[in-house]
Amino acid sequence: MIETFLLRDLTVVVTIAAAMTLLCHRFRQPVVIGYLAAGLIIGPYTPPLSLVRDLHSIHAMAELGLVFLMFALGLEFCLPKLRKVWTSAVLGASFEVLGMLGIGYCLGRIFGWSNGDSIFLGAILSMSSTTIIVKVFMDLKLLKDDFAQVVFGILILEDIVAVLILSVLSGIGASGGGKAFLLADSMSKVFLFIVLFLVFGFLLVPRFLHWVAKFKIKEMMGIVVLGLCLAGSFLATIFGFSVALGAFLIGAVIASSDEITQIEDWIHPVRDMFSAIFFVSAGMLIQPHILWEYKWPIIIITIATLLGKIVTDAAGSFLSGLNLKTSFKIGVSLGQIGEFSFVIASLGASLKVTSEFFLPLAVAVSSLTTLCTPYLIRNTDSIVEILMRLTPKSFQNMLNRNQSYFSQPKGTSTRRPKTSVPSKYLIRLVVYTTVLIGIVLLTQLASRFILMLCSTANLQVYLFLLWMFSCFISLPFFIVIAKYANHIFLLLATKIPMLLRMINVHYFYNTMFVILFGIMGYIYLLMTNSVLHYWLMSWQLIGLVFLFWILMRRKIPTVAEWMERLLDEILGLATSEPTRRAIMSVEKLSFLDGVMEPLSLSDNSPALQKTIRSINLRERTGVSVVAIYRGGKHIANPSPDTILLPNDVLIIIGNIDERHKAKSVLLAKYFPEAKK
Repeated sequence: MIETFLLRDLTVVVTIAAAMTLLCHRFRQPVVIGYLAAGLIIGPYTPPLSLVRDLHSIHAMAELGLVFLMFALGLEFCLPKLRKVWTSAVLGASFEVLGMLGIGYCLGRIFGWSNGDSIFLGAILSMSSTTIIVKVFMDLKLLKDDFAQVVFGILILEDIVAVLILSVLSGIGASGGGKAFLLADSMSKVFLFIVLFLVFGFLLVPRFLHWVAKFKIKEMMGIVVLGLCLAGSFLATIFGFSVALGAFLIGAVIASSDEITQIEDWIHPVRDMFSAIFFVSAGMLIQPHILWEYKWPIIIITIATLLGKIVTDAAGSFLSGLNLKTSFKIGVSLGQIGEFSFVIASLGASLKVTSEFFLPLAVAVSSLTTLCTPYLIRNTDSIVEILMRLTPKSFQNMLNRNQSYFSQPKGTSTRRPKTSVPSKYLIRLVVYTTVLIGIVLLTQLASRFILMLCSTANLQVYLFLLWMFSCFISLPFFIVIAKYANHIFLLLATKIPMLLRMINVHYFYNTMFVILFGIMGYIYLLMTNSVLHYWLMSWQLIGLVFLFWILMRRKIPTVAEWMERLLDEILGLATSEPTRRAIMSVEKLSFLDGVMEPLSLSDNSPALQKTIRSINLRERTGVSVVAIYRGGKHIANPSPDTILLPNDVLIIIGNIDERHKAKSVLLAKYFPEAKK
């Protein structure tokens, strides 16, 4: 009976895994080694007997282990922390992926392999094993370390890149070109999915969990979270992405809820049980005879993987501003390939663009690097000390001299406030645009269902009502998209004083708003014509939506403001009106008479910890402070009692002589006589 075989196989898997875990504990070895060894013992390629019969069911449960491991990583994930290590993660992932792609391809050609084998070898070497690293970091209690946060950031970006690589490699067997289009299409789909998943997830899930928590039933909360975890993974597969990506994203969303401590206590035992099956299943893929037959390529590729990943990740991390020792620790932690490499190698075999030996060889290299990973991470400090000793002192001194240059964008206090506000505007613009695209795509999907289900007589009526509703709920997004696009234009315009003298800001803003609003409306009109086949009905639709906007123009901005506050809550962005509103509120000054300029307060400014009123800036210099940027937040038309703090960026308006006087008062760093 199938049920009996499954029960027997599970008994064998868990029992031998438990025995190997006890053995590893006895010799103080990571449990991952025990799980892989258990898989090797009971696997189908280990003589004399195959102890597991129903491999398909075991691998299905192993996929659940992957889901729960990625979900647990998502629970540890924090968006503010990722923003903190964003530069290091991007550079580390970029150097590793591009570097290992090149190393793998060159090794394949040196071995005399085909072009397909070489390309796929580079692809499998460019991915590190998220599940292995997470498990080892959990066992060694390193999850909270600073370097571990950078490692997780790199792994997250690698998982996204892995989806793109899979999409591109899927088209290698097809004739003709189009690979560039395929890559762009894959990137846009991944980006759209992640943004929509996070925005709607942060909007709905924490509030739903807060409501569930009111019942104060631990079991209910656990089952609800379990359902959300599986639903997130399944949703990712529906759109053609990996279950690992969906599990991680839903974990990151749930991590923002107030019930995170209770959720972690409930989910950890479930994660541990299924993750054990995952690693045992990975060990079952090891083929001992392949290890011997291709021993030299496997050894060379394994060494190249370990050294290549250490060097590339360390280089990217160092260039982001981290010190050499921390960069080496990050590189040592990422020295393996894992589950995505299995998937990529399997894809090559299914497309028949790789040789028969390639998949077993990939599994062998993955197994060897996986076996090395716990020892590398456990002995990171010792390995780094060796690497530091092997690095010539002259080279270290040169790197240390240049580190201040590399870390300048991160550490310079005067640059961050100037760039943070435009970046926040850009983030808002991207998020709102992506949500609007999502609304359009969902409307198109609903249109297809209507085309399938409704009769021809009522078809156009239903489609007309659907698109009218879609246009109506999109109006707040039209407003905020046009507004933040205008904000960015105006911030760029502040860099060109001559332009500010030539234009009327009021007319410029209103004109740009109408133009942007009209462009989006025209794009929406084109989208409706793909479903509503009559131009008359499409223009009627636009006319009705415009009428609704006229009738509800006071309500729609209110909804837009609510969306702004909600996005602040979700992403931690500052709720801020742009410089435009601060400028327009100063009625006594004309742009024909004065020019706006940003001033960043240095740490030794005599104005620090003083109010604007006490400085008497207007009376002493003639300039007006119309806005303050503070830690990414925007204070429009600040009160005279506002206290000035280090790193504040003041937006002042006045002629050139007045602004020069203001600098002499505010910036003692440049005008030492102001101290006297």
